[in-house]
Amino acid sequence: MRLGIDTFSVRFQGWDAFQTLDYAGRLGLDVVQFSTRENLASHDPGYLDEVKAHAVRLGVQVEIGMGSIDKHAQSFRPELGSGEQQLADMCRAAARLGSPLVRCFLGAQVDRQGTLSIQEHVDECVRTIQAVAPLAREHGLKIAVEDHGFGDLLAGELKELVERAGPDVAAVTLDTGNPVFAAEDPVYTAEVLAPYVATTHFRDTAIWEHPSGAEGQWTVLGQGNADLHGVLAVLAERCPQDVAVCLETITGIAPRVVPYLEADSDFWRMYPEMPARSLARFVGMARHGTERDLRPLEQLTGAVGPTTPPEQAKRLRAQQLAHFEASVRYGKETLGLGERPD
Repeated sequence: MRLGIDTFSVRFQGWDAFQTLDYAGRLGLDVVQFSTRENLASHDPGYLDEVKAHAVRLGVQVEIGMGSIDKHAQSFRPELGSGEQQLADMCRAAARLGSPLVRCFLGAQVDRQGTLSIQEHVDECVRTIQAVAPLAREHGLKIAVEDHGFGDLLAGELKELVERAGPDVAAVTLDTGNPVFAAEDPVYTAEVLAPYVATTHFRDTAIWEHPSGAEGQWTVLGQGNADLHGVLAVLAERCPQDVAVCLETITGIAPRVVPYLEADSDFWRMYPEMPARSLARFVGMARHGTERDLRPLEQLTGAVGPTTPPEQAKRLRAQQLAHFEASVRYGKETLGLGERPD
């Protein structure tokens, strides 16, 4: 399977599209997923042609993406236009760049706690995708909705969204890290969504038992207890097409509790209809992590921003690259991913 990078993995580096492509080329990666609008300096045709030409010279496939298409979500950006305007813009850019898809998402776990029901959020995503579907069909594109933001959607909910929007156009960006914070085993997520998966955000998570349920942290590939081999086996067997395994290595974040043992917690207000068999598999995953004595990753925590002290920013950038490149090595050497030589 092709091995790639989701640009969020190197978000602290401050690279432009050409520098990111060069980095992927040096690591022998097959794909760069420019997963947000900001990864591209412009949608000017001349600029997009230059990016595509540079990718072709390096032998790297390009995928592109954007943020929320749900106007009701907290992360939606109305200053960029309506959801359908933004999605149409990205479809035209994807066609110019030779990307087979546009990655997008509903929102984040927090959107399940607002005044609108999750079904109303899903309805808006369906409406937006259907409004842009003729343009996507014209260019042969998939609109690949991610399971995003620590669990904006459970696997069954995302499946319903895709089927309602029309699976000839709507598809899935399978993220293997977000489901665990909605108490969902990533292999279960893959089993439910595999027929619709067009691309991935692939990462590992360490999960162990906690008095309130479970506690977990995204980590370097191979250092957690997500069944990565199992996810890949499901994709290889059930996906209708070859999908890229785009690494999204997110570290530098403290552990997070999944309080499924607290009956009156916000967790159950967010996920009142979680399938029991799905939760049972996640409980087993947490127990397995305890048996392995998994612990939080020893690392710096924090982000790089305008007020970050220079030395701290330097250390965080170096840590980010070290963690990502360790994930690449594990992906190639242990999981057998990638089609290009180093």
